[in-house]
Amino acid sequence: MLLGKELLLRVLLLAQRLPALLPPPREVRAVTSSHLSVRTLIYFCVAPFIKLFIALDPSVIAKGFENDGQSQPEAGQVASKTSSNNFINFCATVPQLPITNGQQITTGSCNPAPMGIIAATTNMPSCKFQFPTNGANIPANQAFTIKMAIKNLDTGNFVNAQENYFSAPQFTGSSGNVQGHSHVVIEQLDSMTQTTPTDPTKFAFFKGLNDAAQGGVLTADVTSGLPAGTYRMASINSAANHQPVLVAVAQHGSLDDMVYGGNAAAGKGAAGNNGAAAAAAAAKGGKGKKGKRFLREY
Repeated sequence: MLLGKELLLRVLLLAQRLPALLPPPREVRAVTSSHLSVRTLIYFCVAPFIKLFIALDPSVIAKGFENDGQSQPEAGQVASKTSSNNFINFCATVPQLPITNGQQITTGSCNPAPMGIIAATTNMPSCKFQFPTNGANIPANQAFTIKMAIKNLDTGNFVNAQENYFSAPQFTGSSGNVQGHSHVVIEQLDSMTQTTPTDPTKFAFFKGLNDAAQGGVLTADVTSGLPAGTYRMASINSAANHQPVLVAVAQHGSLDDMVYGGNAAAGKGAAGNNGAAAAAAAAKGGKGKKGKRFLREY
């Protein structure tokens, strides 16, 4: 038998759904009535088509994946999982998890899509918030516009997050930059000295920056502002299918940016969108200012 029992059943089901698209070859039709059962006929008609799309091209098999990395182990280093077929059936080893299948499955899933094109070191993305900056004061509940400078990311590329989440490899444009988009998220903190990890399921503001950058700058409007408090704001640079950007080396500077700060009651410690007053106040220690400010954490 060319195919496993389970896969054969799937092939038969597919054939039953697509009879018009996969008609039996002429030579098979000639002997149908006296030599072949219907199920056997369907198998012979469909198997070549299915195998064409599920076969792993030998030229893309990574032999290095067979090495667990322990030939010269370092202290604390663990063995890598290995595979001789590019982990093509990895998700079959965790049957308790559903296939991601382009969905955002909150209980966890297994994704069979490959990582794709890895950006070269010369094309690693980088970004920096232009506003709010570290040390900026923003009046509570007042609208403001986030501005973030970005380079080496072909922005404006995003897919349907409800149907194509993590469903395709990372890819690059003609310049070698990852084709993707960014996001900005603001989380509220207990205080500027908080040392406990935050809860990623909770955030005060989240926005996908889906448009292409204008003059190398992405923007997001926080139309209702934020209540008085202490916050941190971070970027999330992503490939088109929303996966984190992947680059060629392990040791590199951060591909994202983060600033810390907060806002005071309206009219106290306010700063315009250029951030100049806030930056000056931060440098002088902010005498007479009440409320919390964006401060860099080292």
